[in-house]
Amino acid sequence: MLKYIMILLIFIVIYALEAPKLIKNKEKKELLVFSFLLIVGLSLSFVAVLQGFM
Repeated sequence: MLKYIMILLIFIVIYALEAPKLIKNKEKKELLVFSFLLIVGLSLSFVAVLQGFM
């Protein structure tokens, strides 16, 4: 369970650092792509932990 929380916290920090810059510069398409790729990465990380690859 701790692995999932750590992964989630890491992704939250990444989003918190990058998203405000994109919002401030009104880069909506880039924010959408960034969010999508972040969600894909988060999902794959959870699957990797679930399968025991980490």
